[in-house]
Amino acid sequence: MDVPGQRRHYERVWRAVPVDEDIRSEPADLGGIGGARSEWVWTGEQASDACFMYFHGGGYVCGEPWMWRQFNGTLSRASGMRCLAFDYRLAPEYPFPTAVSDSFDAYRWLLNGGVSPQEIVLTGDSAGGALVLAVLVELREKGLPLPAGGVVMSPWTDLELRGESMTPATNDPLTTEESAGSMARLYLDGQDPRSPLASVLYTDLTELPPVHVEAGTRDVLYSDSTRLVEKLTEAGNDVRFHSVPGAIHSYPALAGGTPEAAEAIDRMADFMITVTGRRSSVPHE
Repeated sequence: MDVPGQRRHYERVWRAVPVDEDIRSEPADLGGIGGARSEWVWTGEQASDACFMYFHGGGYVCGEPWMWRQFNGTLSRASGMRCLAFDYRLAPEYPFPTAVSDSFDAYRWLLNGGVSPQEIVLTGDSAGGALVLAVLVELREKGLPLPAGGVVMSPWTDLELRGESMTPATNDPLTTEESAGSMARLYLDGQDPRSPLASVLYTDLTELPPVHVEAGTRDVLYSDSTRLVEKLTEAGNDVRFHSVPGAIHSYPALAGGTPEAAEAIDRMADFMITVTGRRSSVPHE
């Protein structure tokens, strides 16, 4: 399927996702940063100025922020934090490193707007999870204030696709090595897949804020998460990993109202509340 066909398929699938009545959204004007479809998402439960940025999945090629509105609203409700769902520009029209630079600039836009870094959590799934980590690395390298933490779901950390789960034996219903490779090529546009901000698995991951990782074993990118957790831990970071047997790629965002998704959202919300200093954490598995 060509890129326009992939995007039409994404839209058909996501149009069928209902959004709870208490979830609200409005366009977010970032002054020309990224695309034109960023949005604020919230419910009536916000108790502070804390917010989370959401970088969506879609292999850097597909997706728009509205498609994750139900998920972002649910996480907003659970955490008491408003969401800025950011519209980074997509490949192949805008190849690497555009998505990273857009996302970095959007975080700085929040800071310039007066939001304290300790009231911000970066979140994302799949390619968006990788963007969370790339932005954290770039902020550290430039000596800029880091957010309170990062939450990543099934992050795509290795564009070389060398993980041991990258095999048909994983029985992944959503992604294949062929489809992942096609998107990686479109995004990289001939650049090195081991570029530090393209495949964060191959970069220095020291001195990052706390990171919460969610991953399911029925995912060809599962070993991207396990290797990331290992490297974050070896680098001395506070990392919390929850692996769900049999769960699909990005299951907290893509598995709707399943018990596994609901439990993951509660875990992520607890982490977000904790790192922004609003209460003590419950014990993590």
